[in-house]
Amino acid sequence: PRRYTAACSRLLVQFKAALKQVQGAEISSIDEFCRKFRLDCPLAMERIKEDRPITIKDDKGNLNRCIADIVSLFITVMDKLRLEIRAMDEIQPDLRELMETMNRMSHLPPDFEGRQKVNQW
Repeated sequence: PRRYTAACSRLLVQFKAALKQVQGAEISSIDEFCRKFRLDCPLAMERIKEDRPITIKDDKGNLNRCIADIVSLFITVMDKLRLEIRAMDEIQPDLRELMETMNRMSHLPPDFEGRQKVNQW
């Protein structure tokens, strides 16, 4: 499940970047792209629309737990940066987990600034 989650998360990021490159007059959405090229991939479409792998569940009402996890992970990342730990292999796992935890929170809007900022990192 961990390898699937990591691979699926990486593919979703790549998909978003690729979609921006092909969007234009002819193709304005992923649904339109699938219709044009006759793609039948309902489960992949569901992953894309939810913007998370199937292994990452909704918060299911565990809002306080999600908030605590997000705060903890954010503090961990900030502490590493303050200690001048800059190696990607040391920071990336915590950033990935932070992003996955933020994605689990159904209460956050998709355009939440914090989510976008962590995604940029």
